[in-house]
Amino acid sequence: LPDPNTNGNANEVDNTIIVYMPWSGDPGSLYNFFQGNLQDMKQAIVNEGGLGNKRLIVFISEAPEKGALINVKYQSGQCVDDTLAKFDNTQPNQQLNTSRWISSLLTRVKAYAPARNYSMIVGCHGMGWLPSYAGTRSSFSNTLRRRRRDVESVPLTRWFGGDTYKTDISILDRGIAQSGIGKMQYILFDDCYMSTIEVAYELRHSAHYLIGCPTEIMAHGMPYEQLWNELSKSNPNYQNVVDEFYNFYSTYTDPYGTISVIDCSQADGMVNIMRQINQSSNLVLVPPTSIQQMDGYNPSIFFDMGDYVEKRAVNEPILLSQFRNQLNLLVPYKRHTPSYFSAVTSSSGTVYPINTYSGITISDPSVNTKVTSAFAASPYYRATH
Repeated sequence: LPDPNTNGNANEVDNTIIVYMPWSGDPGSLYNFFQGNLQDMKQAIVNEGGLGNKRLIVFISEAPEKGALINVKYQSGQCVDDTLAKFDNTQPNQQLNTSRWISSLLTRVKAYAPARNYSMIVGCHGMGWLPSYAGTRSSFSNTLRRRRRDVESVPLTRWFGGDTYKTDISILDRGIAQSGIGKMQYILFDDCYMSTIEVAYELRHSAHYLIGCPTEIMAHGMPYEQLWNELSKSNPNYQNVVDEFYNFYSTYTDPYGTISVIDCSQADGMVNIMRQINQSSNLVLVPPTSIQQMDGYNPSIFFDMGDYVEKRAVNEPILLSQFRNQLNLLVPYKRHTPSYFSAVTSSSGTVYPINTYSGITISDPSVNTKVTSAFAASPYYRATH
């Protein structure tokens, strides 16, 4: 492996953007979509005439056991891949779902591309806060495997099978902490279901902001050619990010898209209010089916947090007012198309209307037995109940 100290990268740049694209499984590999995402980023860099005082470092797996760390350079009007390191992810210290691996990778990135600010883009499948041991992801993806035969005619979303490497949010959080890289300016999840209060609470020490989708995202993923200009800044204009996303998906072949930006510094404040709400004796029992659902599971797992609290705490006007104020601070930017698409419900997928949208989901109302026991053990649940 090249020695980072002799790489001539001693000069700190303004911003290093780390793209993390681990193996996404088979069936349901997103590898070709990842390549498309990287092409879009490179096209945007070419459009801007280079990287400026920024670096783009990519980790991508082309097979379950193989990974490469790539420095994307701009030379003579085009982007060139400079492979910094190759990995065998079957080795004990290089398994993709361990905090040791994430920490060592980020430490290496820091040595290759030292910067005043770091941002992280995670491309893969997502399942919100769910821990990988819950047995949920594999059972949920079985339905999707059956869809392979008519996959050509059905819109694809990013949650589509893929169980080789599942990384718990707690592992990502620990890996970032152990690397000493500091707080990411943002972590963008180009995956399904990641805009949840549970994820925001767990990553509150790892990132200033989270960018993600409360529902599934189409397999195309984030429109990086349009978003790169903001995402590559040390301090992006997040309103522009959600607007560009909305503009892209509202005219896309499958016009379904939800996005939000979560301010992690507001997660503790929200947890304090939710703890008070949960302790109230005036809460209304609300059937889960009457709350805005944000997924296609039966029973649902992810519910619109704003709608849930509005209905549950309707007899607690003071707490409800505090909640609304805090929600505006927690989710300062959000956009959505009129409907969202879920590939998990049927062989052809289903379109669901969005009647109310706060840009963040909660799993408290879920009665899905596959996840309820795991939920009770989650840091967010323990902090609020």
